[in-house]
Amino acid sequence: MAIKFPSVEFFQELARRMEAKSAEFEKLGFCDTVMGVRVEGDTSHLYALTFDVFECSNVREISHAGDVELDFTLAAPRALWREMFESIQKHGQPEPGYTLNSLSHVGDRMEVVYDDPEGHDKFYRFMATLQAFVDLASDLEIEWV
Repeated sequence: MAIKFPSVEFFQELARRMEAKSAEFEKLGFCDTVMGVRVEGDTSHLYALTFDVFECSNVREISHAGDVELDFTLAAPRALWREMFESIQKHGQPEPGYTLNSLSHVGDRMEVVYDDPEGHDKFYRFMATLQAFVDLASDLEIEWV
């Protein structure tokens, strides 16, 4: 059954998969951050993903970044999110130009939004875990809405 993107259910499925692969995530080290994911388009969506130690413990859609204390937000057009996830699905992991690191630094196609430099640091500090988290969509059937 396909899961719609963007949706809370999409990120909850990645969180469920993260829990199922907890031993793999433990090898990456702990991750304590609240990450925002903004999918921009005709109708924009903003999600808050809470990572506690070795799990994504909470996923929710929020109206405004101020509704939750976010450490940072990854913001990109819906089309770029789709390209990234399709790259992950095609190769089991993203092609080099579609990693979170590349997308946010090479040409700044994905924006990293933060209020506090420590929040920005958390994006880099927990990059391996965050990349492994989105890579969990490699075999997920996605319905693009």
